[in-house]
Amino acid sequence: MRAWLARIGNEDVRILRWTVKRRVILLGAVLVVALAILIPVFIAVSSREVTLHYERTDIDAAQSFRYNDGVLFYETSNYYVTIKPDTETRVSLAEKLATADGYDMSAENTIVYLGSSAQIKGTESTQDEFMMADGATILSVRAGRRYCALLYRNQNGESRIAVVDAVSRPKTAVVATIAVAGGEVTAFGFLQADEETELLWVSTLDVNQFSEESLVRIYDCDNRGALIFYSASLYNQTIESALLTSNCLYLVGTQDVLRYDRTESGFSSERTRVNIYGNRVIDWAETSDGASAYFLLLPRTENGEHTHIYRLLTVSQSDEIWATMQQRFMPAPILSAYLLSDSINIITDEAFVRYSYSGRLRLDLAFTDTPTKAIPCEEDAFLLVMNGGVYRVYAA
Repeated sequence: MRAWLARIGNEDVRILRWTVKRRVILLGAVLVVALAILIPVFIAVSSREVTLHYERTDIDAAQSFRYNDGVLFYETSNYYVTIKPDTETRVSLAEKLATADGYDMSAENTIVYLGSSAQIKGTESTQDEFMMADGATILSVRAGRRYCALLYRNQNGESRIAVVDAVSRPKTAVVATIAVAGGEVTAFGFLQADEETELLWVSTLDVNQFSEESLVRIYDCDNRGALIFYSASLYNQTIESALLTSNCLYLVGTQDVLRYDRTESGFSSERTRVNIYGNRVIDWAETSDGASAYFLLLPRTENGEHTHIYRLLTVSQSDEIWATMQQRFMPAPILSAYLLSDSINIITDEAFVRYSYSGRLRLDLAFTDTPTKAIPCEEDAFLLVMNGGVYRVYAA
């Protein structure tokens, strides 16, 4: 049988003036049949209409939301409220036992402080009370995944940061006490170096008669708060955030974005800086191969005014130093914006719009009503405040 099929396939067939092997004709027939089946399927899938879907949540629309480490949170007169919208929008409540001076939350910990004391509660632990020694006053706190940081001032007026291991039991343990040098602390927080290693970054500002001088230090929480990086002096700007990619550390200031490379011992000296004066970084992403980092910028506005312009800064993370800036004007005011690994997502008060990083329009979907606030807080969905409620919205 196999020999017969081979012989048949090798037979010549004359079509007009051309001689063609029979197997070529058979193969062509198979391809025509396959295309006849697949093309309608492809057209049906590609032409399927993408629409916005709305799910009303039980989130209080009247609150001021905060976002950290995948957790959306706010406080009411009686509760601390936590939402993890990457999984679902169910609200978790923690009763407030007293009016606090402040608080912070992460995916793993909640820390609340009042005067000289703080209460730290982990996702799988009971609540621990932490008391500062000698009546020191807590000024601010930050919650990380394993650690919490408490900025306080002692009786001598000196500022310190206590780093506590919020996972250790039976009692929360202080792993480091960091003396603040170089001025007043303007910002601090945690960086996740890998799945296990957590770093603390601290930005200070020293104001003298000539200029403002900022300095950033980074400490290894897993190594008793050892200092592993400090920047050169940065003049006439404050550092608002620090970001860590697979290859680089970025300091985001009121004037510049500065890149440093990750090394075996910590971080390199400054590799490049890009001026962003008049803009603020609201989100960032990294290419899958780690070759570049994207920063989404909106102009700084006053009195809560919305802008029509967004900018996309692309910074090379390779040895070849370069950066580019794209700009686009939106016809409606921008409420919020965020980045995915392959797209730019813009939420205006009229529509949800998605572009590729090259600027190609992918989606433009109008809202059923005019939202007053937009909160991007998960990969493929966002929250809209409208009609007196909060809705989880996604395109499908």
